[in-house]
Amino acid sequence: MKIRWTLSIRGGLVLLALLAVLPALALQVYDGIMQRRHLVDDATMEARRSAATFAQVQARITDSTRLLLTTLAAMPEVRHLDTTACNALFASLLQKNPIYINILVTNRQGDIVASGLPYGRVNLADRKHFRDAMTTGDFSAGEYIVSRTGFDPAFPFALPFRDAAGNTAGVLIAAVKLASYDTAFDKLLLPPGSMFGITDNKGVRLYYRPKTETNPLGQPVKAAVWEAVSKGGEDGAFLQSGSDGRQRFLAYQKLSLARSQAPYMTFVVGVPEAVVLAPARKALATNLLFLAAAAILALGVAWFFGGAVIARRLDRVAATADRVGRGDLTARTGLPYGESGIGKVAKTLDAMTELLARQETARENALAALRRNQERMAHIAASMDDWIWETDADARYVYVSAKVRQSMGYDPEALLGKSFFDFLAPGEAGRVRPVFEAARDADEPVRECIHWRVAKDGRRRSISTSGVPWRDESGAFRGYRGVDKDVTARIQAENELRESLAEKDTLLKEIHHRVKNNLQIISGLLYLQEEQVQDPAALESFRESRNRIASMALVHEELYRATSLSRIRLDDYIRELLPRLFGHAQKTPRLSFDCRLDPVDVPIEKAVPAGLVLNELFTNAYKHAFAGRGTGLLRVELREEEKDVVIVVSDDGPGLPKGFDPDGGATLGMQLIANLTRQLGGSLDVRNHDGAAFTLRFPQ
Repeated sequence: MKIRWTLSIRGGLVLLALLAVLPALALQVYDGIMQRRHLVDDATMEARRSAATFAQVQARITDSTRLLLTTLAAMPEVRHLDTTACNALFASLLQKNPIYINILVTNRQGDIVASGLPYGRVNLADRKHFRDAMTTGDFSAGEYIVSRTGFDPAFPFALPFRDAAGNTAGVLIAAVKLASYDTAFDKLLLPPGSMFGITDNKGVRLYYRPKTETNPLGQPVKAAVWEAVSKGGEDGAFLQSGSDGRQRFLAYQKLSLARSQAPYMTFVVGVPEAVVLAPARKALATNLLFLAAAAILALGVAWFFGGAVIARRLDRVAATADRVGRGDLTARTGLPYGESGIGKVAKTLDAMTELLARQETARENALAALRRNQERMAHIAASMDDWIWETDADARYVYVSAKVRQSMGYDPEALLGKSFFDFLAPGEAGRVRPVFEAARDADEPVRECIHWRVAKDGRRRSISTSGVPWRDESGAFRGYRGVDKDVTARIQAENELRESLAEKDTLLKEIHHRVKNNLQIISGLLYLQEEQVQDPAALESFRESRNRIASMALVHEELYRATSLSRIRLDDYIRELLPRLFGHAQKTPRLSFDCRLDPVDVPIEKAVPAGLVLNELFTNAYKHAFAGRGTGLLRVELREEEKDVVIVVSDDGPGLPKGFDPDGGATLGMQLIANLTRQLGGSLDVRNHDGAAFTLRFPQ
């Protein structure tokens, strides 16, 4: 057993050694991948740069050819199709421009009229460059051809020209010698096995170096290569095998006569994949060789030297861990401690065992405290009149305490698996269920939801339910936990109290109604007494007294009509008082009212004196401001400013006399106003402003 265990430890050490080598292996592979990527990027960039360089050269050739043909098209000997002069001119141009295989001119039918090289009866009407020039009337590029005058591969350009009448007279053609690219290719510093090719707009090979039998001129390039080039942009790069079967990084550059026209020529440069990646592969192989040697050395050390030193200590640690696993928390390794290696493992294991021993003691203490708390909670629940419950996520009872038996008459076991909705009194479900469903959807507690249930004996009981949502260890909603309380006696007492208060409200309204009626009787008696009075001054006193009584009666009328018996709305009171004082159908003077009344309410102890003050102010305005006038305007403004009530009564009369003192008490009305203002705890401001204006301010 001992040998077997020692071998197992050695196997672990060997595995650790292998695992230690893996990061280095991964690093080498990663470094190889990054080096490969850099080499590919460099090769691709160089290939694209070379393709772009050839394209720039061709662009300059194309521009030079366009300029040459444009210049020739303007010459008289060309416009008049002077064969002798044109032959000499074109031959001279060919000697000075060896990149052209021939320069010639045709008539409208495509017959050669003049050429820099000897020619016979040659017609070029079937050539693409001739047809495009005649169709577009502009400079055009052709496709791969074998010159019918120079008998070598060439790429032609054509430009139509016009005669003196402005009609197309023929076409000028300059054919570029494709072999002229040999010198430029020889100057390229490309890796061995690289290639350079040119295609026309159909993918036909115009030029290819180095020359091979697998890439003949005048034949289409490989379909996969041409498909990648056709679907790409103006330039690009990709990995593809060519017609010779070699895998290359290919870069291309397209060339167009104008941005709106399709490319007429494409330059392709290819660098062999094997040549590009050779340095990376060699470096990776060398690094892996050194890494393998280091791994073999590490495995040897781990096998031959590590096992004998570490095995015995690890056995000791394993034996201690086994005793701890069986529950023996007194086990210790007995090994010397250290800050690394097995000494640190032994120290950690002994510390862990010591910690487990302390935690076991703490757990036992916690369990004892939990049992005491459970016993305490059981006693508290037994002493409560309320009963505790718990439901699942579908609102079905999973626990109900025994106290439910005292109020509802049910045994707790009879409620398990049922919902409290099953015990609601008729008509309660439509009111209560939305409350519980809204709380559940919002994940909120239910607070004192009072409702009626039917007890086991058929009686209705009023129950107050409170509960909170509870969740399991994963946080999933599991239901509600809460308390139900029988509040039947309280609800019945509250109902009796409300009925009593309703009776008292009715009685108070009846009292205010009778006070109003009594005041109206007094007002009626004064009105009857007026019939016996002849003295105008006494008659006016009777009328003023009746108005004062009417203003007090209106306060009581507003109270018994209002929902509140302690406060009245002053704005409604003023609207009622004005027509009662001045009548609905006035004769002389005919008054207009400008009432700007905000909704303001005051207690009854403020309403009576405020109403009397308003009565006196309205009466004074009628007597003094509108006397002897046919019409008049009475303005009344009511508003709140912070915690004060502000009433402004003004008219458009002659105003107050000079030196008027409201506190002088010249009349009974002003004495009443001053006394009532003090009773209100307010102030009265008197001034002239387009008539007399009285501002009463008192705390609300």
